[in-house]
Amino acid sequence: MSITQIAQSLHWQGWHRHGLHRYQRSDRGWIALVKIWWRRMQDRRTLATMGDQSLRDIGITRCDAFYEARKPFWRA
Repeated sequence: MSITQIAQSLHWQGWHRHGLHRYQRSDRGWIALVKIWWRRMQDRRTLATMGDQSLRDIGITRCDAFYEARKPFWRA
């Protein structure tokens, strides 16, 4: 099943709730969205494994890092 077919099977309100309505008409838009999701997933994995000194260097607490790392990839 392609990304477009998956998107077409989503309920319309679900599209709006997750911001997917912006990508409904373009395959390039869907590819861009998947790239954004992939990057978020990678960034959150990295954040979860960072040490205390690195977190201090970027100005966030361990609690903030934990909260961000636990978010699903589709949530900004």
